[in-house]
Amino acid sequence: MLSRRSFVFSGLALGGAVLSGCKTAPSSYEYAELTYTHLPPYNLLVRDVVVDKAYVSPTKLPNVEHLFDITPAQASERWARDRLYPQGNSNVLNFVIKNAAVTESKLEQQKGITGLFTYDQSERYTGVLEVELQILNDQGFKEASVIAKAERSVTVAENIKLRDREKVWYKLTEDLMMEIDRQLQQGIAKHLSHYVL
Repeated sequence: MLSRRSFVFSGLALGGAVLSGCKTAPSSYEYAELTYTHLPPYNLLVRDVVVDKAYVSPTKLPNVEHLFDITPAQASERWARDRLYPQGNSNVLNFVIKNAAVTESKLEQQKGITGLFTYDQSERYTGVLEVELQILNDQGFKEASVIAKAERSVTVAENIKLRDREKVWYKLTEDLMMEIDRQLQQGIAKHLSHYVL
């Protein structure tokens, strides 16, 4: 039985947006939450799990992650909440969200008569998600760490509807998290096994 579970959040507080997702986009489309409780938890020999939201979105172009229903940063935080359980009496696991940016770049479109009769790919969205798990001793020194970094990109057509664009963003976040989860599982097994019960 889990004895206790403590999370400390640093950086900007997201409040209810952590679970419900950011609702800034003007679409009424509802998304399933990205959760990770179906995956085995990590019971760790640490007294606390700290989520450090080091990445702060600039909330302006070319960045677009702040428009997402569920941002990569929120999905990362949810991963930590769902999978990392403190079960020890010393040390802290610091889960650092180092980068969670998605940027938009415009693509060159065909001109002339051909351009009138075709729908080109008009934007590319590139997401970069980087997190680090740090085991800090009670003096604040790093004893072990695991870094995971994922990058994915996708293009959309010039005639895409907002609802479909949001679906693309959701899938982009989902794909980033699948890769982050894969790397973290490998890294924990290799570098943090002594801290896992």
